[in-house]
Amino acid sequence: MMRYGLVGKTLAHSYSKEIHESLGRYEYDLFSLSSDEMTDLVRSGDFDGLNITIPYKKDVIPLCDEVSDLARAIGAVNTLYWKEPGAQSGHILVGHNTDYEGFLYAAKRADITFEGKNVLVLGSGGTSLTVRKAVSDSGAAKVYVASRRPSASTDKQPTGCTTAPLDTSDHLPADAPSSGCDIRLISYSQLPDIASSVQVIVNTTPVGTYPDNLKSVIELSDLPHCESVIDVIYNPFKTRLLLDAEKAGLRFSNGLPMLVAQATAAAGYFLGTPGAFENENERIIDAMTRRMENLVLIGMPGSGKSTIGRLLAGQTGKRLVDMDIEIEKRAGMTIPEIFQRFGEERFRDMESGTAADLGKERGLVIATGGGTILRPENVAALRQNGKVIHIRRPVFSLPMDGRPLSKDMGTLKSMEHERLPIYEAASDMTFDNSVDLSEEELAARLAAFIG
Repeated sequence: MMRYGLVGKTLAHSYSKEIHESLGRYEYDLFSLSSDEMTDLVRSGDFDGLNITIPYKKDVIPLCDEVSDLARAIGAVNTLYWKEPGAQSGHILVGHNTDYEGFLYAAKRADITFEGKNVLVLGSGGTSLTVRKAVSDSGAAKVYVASRRPSASTDKQPTGCTTAPLDTSDHLPADAPSSGCDIRLISYSQLPDIASSVQVIVNTTPVGTYPDNLKSVIELSDLPHCESVIDVIYNPFKTRLLLDAEKAGLRFSNGLPMLVAQATAAAGYFLGTPGAFENENERIIDAMTRRMENLVLIGMPGSGKSTIGRLLAGQTGKRLVDMDIEIEKRAGMTIPEIFQRFGEERFRDMESGTAADLGKERGLVIATGGGTILRPENVAALRQNGKVIHIRRPVFSLPMDGRPLSKDMGTLKSMEHERLPIYEAASDMTFDNSVDLSEEELAARLAAFIG
């Protein structure tokens, strides 16, 4: 029986099994192992191919019979395969790095280029090493690596690259070898010194990953000439850094394309057919995105979000969460009671807490309250894993019964005037719910709309 899998220390949230098995060529397991257990498995040769992740990408190198030039240059291995697939005993175990291919695929997919650009790499760990090599090979003019301990990172550079501390004279020492790669190691306190020159940002730190969503090590607004951003994090889909990039109209990519592309590249090496599965990347990325993304419904009170949410949940297999119902469950009282006893501000605080929690989850249909998007932090929370759909319905068709803020038609018209620009700015698409339809007709329209 063929044996493939991922070796690391903590793999509870890994998507590698799903990606590899979607190729339909082999089963793939997750091996959460100690350092000694990892060593024993690799030395045993009892596998057909392995991926290696944190914290063993450097530790596995001495266990390989051969290390590819690329992996050796990076100083990290994430893929183990046999030089003659299917014949382990007495044959050659090769260590390679497909993160490099994955990163460049993600950049190309987002139309992000590095040639002649000044690139800021956040973080100095194993992924940072790969990124530095990739952007240097792609012709970056300068690479700044921001580290909490820049002095401790100088021995971790990809081979063939020149490193230097931040040099405000903006050139290398006269005796530096000519490699075409200018990498400067800096502390975060030095970012203001280079902020105006940075054109591309790559985040390789874990800051902003689940469950510590919406955190960032930098403020994008502090880098006024940035053109594009890559964040290797894929949970959430959009970190705060990427949300800011999206809002600023920059090119950006999360870490999912990199994750998928490195996996399909590894599969090619496992089976002795390098590059054979690159054409599967987009299919897998699309399937995973559709399955995991939230569908977030926004719009005026009474626009049909709850009904449409129920229909979408049935069509997509996602779990429906009505935020108003969820708030009532948490509060132990109805929304009119919350307004009566505590006022609107207290209700909005409850609403923000609920949005923050739900926004971290995946695979939901979320029907929001009409005023949820009034707070920017709620929009950010819901957009990080969600596609936001504005449900539009004529104001004269909106019901008013049982809605604390929908007192009369004049109030509704004023509310719509205030909120409509906010709905439009927060949404990815708009669904016109102006025509009264049967549920069957509405369901058919939704199916075509979601596509």
